[in-house]
Amino acid sequence: MIILEIVREGRTGSMAMKKVLLSTAPVFLPRFPMKMDPHFSYVALRKAFYPQADIGITANTLLLCLHIATVFMGHKPRLTDLPVTHLALTHILMLLTMGLLVSTDIWETQDIPGDFKCKVLVFLHKVMRGLSICTTCVLSVLQAITISPSGSWLANFKLKSANPIVWLFVFLWALTMSLSSNLLLCTVATPNKTQPGLLFLTDHCSFLLMSYKHRSLFLALMALRDLLFLGLMVLSSAYMINLLHRHKKRAMSLRTSRFSPQRSPEER
Repeated sequence: MIILEIVREGRTGSMAMKKVLLSTAPVFLPRFPMKMDPHFSYVALRKAFYPQADIGITANTLLLCLHIATVFMGHKPRLTDLPVTHLALTHILMLLTMGLLVSTDIWETQDIPGDFKCKVLVFLHKVMRGLSICTTCVLSVLQAITISPSGSWLANFKLKSANPIVWLFVFLWALTMSLSSNLLLCTVATPNKTQPGLLFLTDHCSFLLMSYKHRSLFLALMALRDLLFLGLMVLSSAYMINLLHRHKKRAMSLRTSRFSPQRSPEER
């Protein structure tokens, strides 16, 4: 939009202003520069991520400290305490690694090689993401087993101790780390923005392009893991919703029949 100001009217020195607005585009359309700063996307990502990370880390830290405090105060731990604690710790580490990846301070130090920092941070972030999905699924299934009636087939899986859950988490750690092991090989520090054969992740970290066979294998295994645990999560959530809905209907029918005047003396 071009603003032309035409000033000067009259002989006596009185001034008047006219503004002529000339535009080649509608007023409601914003104008963007033709060339954007290459670091604009990373700066915008940092500005959008940091407030969310602060809230997430604070909330999960409070949750983690609350569950740890209940154990030290002598309260009997519940079976769901271990998955909730593990989930909170997983989310804290996931947000911290992502914050370090988009940060600039950690990359200014030369004490630790850039390749090592990229490999560790990307690998840990990917492992924490997978463990977040797995732990949420375990928590959902455990809640469904806990509220299942005694006559249900899920009652056979009710646990009396947390030992099976501990071994399950050991297996999930091993599974998730093995599926993310390819990141230790293909993650490198970004040497040059114009170097071919790299998939840029951030300003400082990139992925080496693997062969189609290896890339397809790891992607298929990770997709299969995510679909399996997400499917179990959906099924357990649907089971709990159905169970609670039937319980509510049964309670309402009992309450209605209790106060109904048409009941026989035998029913009363």
